[in-house]
Amino acid sequence: MTSGRPFGRGIAWGNRTGLVLLGLILLAAGAAALARGLGVFGANAARAPLLPGSVSTFAGSTPWLWPAVAVGGVVVGTIGLSWLLAQFRLDRLRRMRLESGPSGVTEIDGRQAGETLAGQVSAYEGVRHARASLRGKPDAPALDLRVTSGDPAHPDALITRLHDEALPDLRSALGLERLPVLIRLRFDPGGRTREVH
Repeated sequence: MTSGRPFGRGIAWGNRTGLVLLGLILLAAGAAALARGLGVFGANAARAPLLPGSVSTFAGSTPWLWPAVAVGGVVVGTIGLSWLLAQFRLDRLRRMRLESGPSGVTEIDGRQAGETLAGQVSAYEGVRHARASLRGKPDAPALDLRVTSGDPAHPDALITRLHDEALPDLRSALGLERLPVLIRLRFDPGGRTREVH
């Protein structure tokens, strides 16, 4: 229920774009090597070494080349592994600072706030399950709310109740004027998901 780019979409778009570009580059390189090996570029090209003679000579006479290639492979593999792990990393807020001053600091457990909201929403008529988590930065949190409903005929009533009751209650409890929200509604038995921003 926010305007502008939905939260979390920028990262997902960047990941998809990177994967598509990498896939296209690897596909083009593989297709070119296969075509050369099958003789598409001529019988001489198919029989010739993949690397030019000067490169083969350089590789054979340079003892540091293959260790450098191995190190480069490890670096590329590490970058790929860290990228893969980043897809599973959760940016949930562990603690959120509500206020601070000379008398002390007031913090709240981000997980507890999400569980409280999920419990409230789970008690709504027709809701089978709800899960909520605060994500992002402590000074600019965002809410990810997943709701499973057994009443696909009246989604607007549920959305209105979330907008008018649950979300204002959470904003008030956290002392926030603004809280970007991504709501994912899943309706049984069809299992369709509807996103509301």
